[in-house]
Amino acid sequence: MHGIGRRDIVEISYLYYNEGKTQAEIAALFGISRFKVSRILKKAIEEGIVSITINDPMSNLIEMEIEVAQKFGLKKAVVVRSVAPNGETLFDQIGKAGASYLNRIVAGHKILGVTWGRTLRHMINNLEEMKDGDLRIVQLSGGVGNIEGTDTNVLTMMLGQKLGARPLLLQSPVVVKDKHTKTALLQEKSVAEVLGIARTTDLALVGIGLLGRQGLLWQSGMMEERDYRVLKKTGAVGAICGRCYDINGNPCVSDWDDRVIGLTLNELKRIEHKVGIAFGLEKLAGIIGALSGRYLDVLITDEDVAGRLLSDLYETTENLSHAKPQRRKGNN
Repeated sequence: MHGIGRRDIVEISYLYYNEGKTQAEIAALFGISRFKVSRILKKAIEEGIVSITINDPMSNLIEMEIEVAQKFGLKKAVVVRSVAPNGETLFDQIGKAGASYLNRIVAGHKILGVTWGRTLRHMINNLEEMKDGDLRIVQLSGGVGNIEGTDTNVLTMMLGQKLGARPLLLQSPVVVKDKHTKTALLQEKSVAEVLGIARTTDLALVGIGLLGRQGLLWQSGMMEERDYRVLKKTGAVGAICGRCYDINGNPCVSDWDDRVIGLTLNELKRIEHKVGIAFGLEKLAGIIGALSGRYLDVLITDEDVAGRLLSDLYETTENLSHAKPQRRKGNN
């Protein structure tokens, strides 16, 4: 810069960053414009005269969030500590993070779709009360029964109370015994109407279900040993809305899928803003599959999962360590 030497750049930087002088005050001292002071401060950073360090333990989580979002083409990632310094459980941390995100972005949406899960219940418990008379809340799938307050009907009504919105309930289990029962239920006017509205959802909150004995589908009695064996043979690693998919995000075709009441994975994918809330390495394979299938636009998880997602090799509890998700293009 003409008339400004390196010593001047250092002095201006010192006055601004160390002494707390304003750009206007510095401009007056040097007889230059505020615009020129701004350019000098920018140049000081570019030339390495000034380096900015954020001295806060949260900064590495923010960095992970940005890297996860960029790697998988997400609108946003939210990462919490796997072990909280204040002794909070991961359920509490994830619940608060999810609630904070939803409270920020829910305004302007018309239809909020919800699935089921323990993590979603903790998120709803931490929501700030709002009044959005234009918002409707709809179930994206049938229910699993009320296990620790995780049923979709219960969660939908809780959300309605917290957000001051109208809940629309899908009076059906997520899985029925056979195709004929499913066909009969889908012909019921109330079921058909709710599913029709669910297909117009513009914001969705989804959990990622575990298969096997740890998952709610099993604990509710809806998934039996035979179902589990068949789904594992198809490569299933997780479920959203009761719909199972493999590590690459491909839907798992089986008799199970023919009996599910709820949106299909392709219908889910078309929702504009899909927020997935899941944590724990036991769900890593399911999270990878959901990201690969583009079933999520936002991921809220813990730092252990985020670290694995950013590593070169994925290691899961189900021996899927060499599976890698396909990189997504864009944010949709």
